[in-house]
Amino acid sequence: MKNATNPGSRQRSSFNLLPGPSRHRGSLPGAGSILVYCSICVLFALPALLGSCQREPVPEQPEEDPEPPVVVIDSVLTHVVLRADGRTVHTLDLFVYGADGLRSLERHLELKELPEALDVRTPPGEKLLVGIANSPRRFNQKALERYEAMEQLCFDFADDDPACPILGGCASTKELSGEIELKPLLCSVTLAKISNTMDNYELLEEPRIRLRDLPNAAEILREQEFRPTELIDAGPWSKLPYDVGFFSQEPGITLWCYPNDTPEDVLGVPRPSLEFECKIRGETCSFNIPLPPLPRGSGREVELTVDGPGSFHYKFR
Repeated sequence: MKNATNPGSRQRSSFNLLPGPSRHRGSLPGAGSILVYCSICVLFALPALLGSCQREPVPEQPEEDPEPPVVVIDSVLTHVVLRADGRTVHTLDLFVYGADGLRSLERHLELKELPEALDVRTPPGEKLLVGIANSPRRFNQKALERYEAMEQLCFDFADDDPACPILGGCASTKELSGEIELKPLLCSVTLAKISNTMDNYELLEEPRIRLRDLPNAAEILREQEFRPTELIDAGPWSKLPYDVGFFSQEPGITLWCYPNDTPEDVLGVPRPSLEFECKIRGETCSFNIPLPPLPRGSGREVELTVDGPGSFHYKFR
């Protein structure tokens, strides 16, 4: 007897797409092996795949040539010419200052003679040059670190020596070359001629001369406007070799002092004067000759004529 089919129920049908006997669901023939094989292939292929995804290395850019370094000149040779016009030089101090800014001392050289010229190694730039010859004293370099201090440097008249006078000078360089002219401070006053015009062959006995109102000091770099602040009342006496009679004498006695160029029409510090002293008929007589302005290193010659006690005249040459 056939089983009746329930029209309310649907007969389950099974479709087998692969030949051969049917298997339990999920157990296809060789499925495990296929999965293992595929897994191994994927593992081996992964590095290659990863490698293929890496970015190609960027080629290094060629380095640019570095800029040449800036050459810094740390020193140059400054050419210095020195002139003393034949005057004796036993020692020479050369000071080199910078011409700009603080004008600081850069070099100080001590020499035992006067070279015609020398090259001094200095920092770059133009310079202020100072030369001082025959200084009786050593210099305090610390106190002269600025050019302003050097401009105020003074020497005392008592320390100077006419046989080997103190000389000084300064100059500015141009294109690293400069010339210093060394000049004395000392001024000379010479009694070139003395005459006696008195009658009866009266003599000017025991004649002698000296300077009065001498400047005590002077600035070594100053060129003009010497206005001394301190004076020496009088210098030492110098005797004439003979009494002065009918014939004039030319004693040529030279006295020395520091400059005072105050004009004659300007009141202020008195200028030096030449004093001539002698005895006339046993009486001491003095004749005072005011000197003209005395610039630095200048010289004056005096001709004096005595007509009698309290009477005289003079001229300069």
